[in-house]
Amino acid sequence: MHLGIEKDFRPAKKAHPGLRVTGIEAYAARLTARGAPVTWDDNPPGHRRFYSEDPVGNRLEFLEPTARAL
Repeated sequence: MHLGIEKDFRPAKKAHPGLRVTGIEAYAARLTARGAPVTWDDNPPGHRRFYSEDPVGNRLEFLEPTARAL
């Protein structure tokens, strides 16, 4: 994935990429250890999900289905 930054760039408030992952706790721990914000969200049912931001403020979603969602 490549993200470019244009002059006068402003990150979108809602639009963001969502990444389906396995081992979501490890992703959250790595981001937290590097100073990135991690905000957990209890929705949607049957999934673990959190949001973070890249260094220029773009919102990122990480999502992992739980066993009951598979």
